[in-house]
Amino acid sequence: MLQVPRLDGDDYESIFQRARSRIPALTSEWTNFNAADPGITTLQTFAWLFDTLHYYMNASGEVHKLKYLKLLGIRPEQRPASCVLAFEGEGALDVPAGTRVWADDVPFETCETLRCAANRMTHAYVMRGGAVRDVTGEAGVDGGFAALFTPGGAPGEWLALGFQYALESGAQLYLEIAPEDRTPFGEDFSLARLAWEYFDGRVWRALRVESDETCGLLRSGFVALGFDAPHASGAPDGMEEAFYLRCRTVENEYDVAPRLGRVLPCCVRARQVQTWARVWQGVSDGGEALCPDFRARPGDEITVCARKPGEETWTILCSSADADEAVTVPEGEGRARIAFSESARPAAGDEVLVWSISPAAAEAAYLGRTDGCSGQRLAIDAENLSSVRLALVKNGKAQLWEPCEDLLEAGWDDCVFRLDEAARQIVFGDSLHGRQPEAGWDVYAVQLETSRFEGGNVLAESAGAPGDELPGVSRVFNPSAAEGGCRRRTAAELQAELDRLMTTPTRAVNAGDYRVLALATPGLMIDSVAVIPMKEYCEAYRAEPFAPNTVVVAVKPRAASRTPRLSEAYRRAVAAQLERCRLLATDVRVTGARYVGVSVYGRIRLRAGEADARSRVEAVIRQQAETVDTGEYGRAVDYGRLFSALELEPAVQSVEQLSMEYVGAGGGKNEHGDITAGPDCLTYVREIGLEYIG
Repeated sequence: MLQVPRLDGDDYESIFQRARSRIPALTSEWTNFNAADPGITTLQTFAWLFDTLHYYMNASGEVHKLKYLKLLGIRPEQRPASCVLAFEGEGALDVPAGTRVWADDVPFETCETLRCAANRMTHAYVMRGGAVRDVTGEAGVDGGFAALFTPGGAPGEWLALGFQYALESGAQLYLEIAPEDRTPFGEDFSLARLAWEYFDGRVWRALRVESDETCGLLRSGFVALGFDAPHASGAPDGMEEAFYLRCRTVENEYDVAPRLGRVLPCCVRARQVQTWARVWQGVSDGGEALCPDFRARPGDEITVCARKPGEETWTILCSSADADEAVTVPEGEGRARIAFSESARPAAGDEVLVWSISPAAAEAAYLGRTDGCSGQRLAIDAENLSSVRLALVKNGKAQLWEPCEDLLEAGWDDCVFRLDEAARQIVFGDSLHGRQPEAGWDVYAVQLETSRFEGGNVLAESAGAPGDELPGVSRVFNPSAAEGGCRRRTAAELQAELDRLMTTPTRAVNAGDYRVLALATPGLMIDSVAVIPMKEYCEAYRAEPFAPNTVVVAVKPRAASRTPRLSEAYRRAVAAQLERCRLLATDVRVTGARYVGVSVYGRIRLRAGEADARSRVEAVIRQQAETVDTGEYGRAVDYGRLFSALELEPAVQSVEQLSMEYVGAGGGKNEHGDITAGPDCLTYVREIGLEYIG
């Protein structure tokens, strides 16, 4: 019999007896407790149903729970850490994809090929507030950052970057931007519109921005640029001689000045993986030779296949495992060379498939032979797998099979398999969910990567020891931390994610929902939010016309100023966020917080011998009279409470005179001397004019 854990100790008998024992306490009219009574039969039925549900709940294992979580959109993601690698050196750099760099004993491999001339930034100038300033000694020097554009300033300010050598079309620059405490934002968010230009030796010409991961210099990332004419050296506007790019503001709604660190022209993305087998796909040009664009190492077993476009099965052309001299890996060159014979040469336009298996994985890469049975399992002797692809080989033909997370989602003819990590097995389909492979095919793992997952999240400047030969490279480093690595979580660990999703509001129903959603507006830095029903708002401000079913949301952005205004960019972003979440019958009006300045005057007698007495008195006043830091909208400054707090201060002997005044729309003063504030108002101490005695 199936043994299952007991989540609840109640069985049928205990449930029934407890229910029957409660009858006298619930009603005096039910007097027959024998089995013949229809009511007792009903209790027995529900006790049986309750016990049956307990059994099924107890039998729910990890697989069942993960499927329930999947229905709610929660999947146990697993991914390697990723980072950016910067290369410095002299001459031409040619770093194939898959090149390995170490951070102590943690390997990282490049995701793409870097092929460019070694270059570096030599000059940086900023035109800000009408004045040009040389910030070469600040941007990226000893970890420093240079402030660029005036927040909310007039368009036309610019940043000029000078390089040692010319940049080519398609160049990718990695810009290091000082991080700000923003809510997470996507690729479509920006606070400015920028125009990139390059100097052609005489004038500035427009650049095509192919992509901008920085979202307008709000975060570190790549900027890919396209040139329409050669990049020439010059000294524009009195700057030093160099090859210049310029970034100019067209629209400026920055909340804080972006700050620039290092600008690195020779960078590629990398992942924290170690590759034991690799697949490369390309298109033949009909030539006699082929050099696949990935890092190959001497001793690798390399197999080359080809097929016509649209075909499913590949034809094996040659393999180094057969001592075929047409496939070689020259020492130190980093790429394999494949010389096709006249009879085995693929035609122009044919698809080419190359897989490479390292000598250390040659034995583990062969998984066995298919038996033609439904749901066949094959053992795979590898731990911490991050990527697996299979090739099924028979009589000089090959089929490529892809991994899938759940075979139940696969079609009957899909060439897919599932990786059972717990059992270290490959699971094929059954011709209903995933194709069932025919008997007699040899199965090879032709893509095999392992990872440390969360162990690959290393600090900036940690990766730098080359694991492969890098001609012309003098230094490798990661300018930013490697992040994002995580191991597949269990159902119990995913429960915390479920709890978070269940408690995070997605629809603005009450004041708390509006507040949470406004504070979570992507890309913004918001200090506090007030949510005010229109009726309450109109009662506070009689001149405001009443609008039914309307909510006023007052927002105070985070800034160096204690009384910042809400910019139009912020207002639009918050309004768009709440528009997606509001109820259809409710309108939302987003406005900036108002500020009421409070001035305190009077005469205070201090006790003798009290150190820092005046600063302590002023601290009491600020604590009682300010709400700009606490976010207590609409709180009045109570005259009596301030008076009492000052008298209770040990440094104060007596308060002989005290009065308060205010400035700012939304403020007021009542007959008790209290300073009142509207529901969208925050108070701050504007002036302290006290006469101290003693």
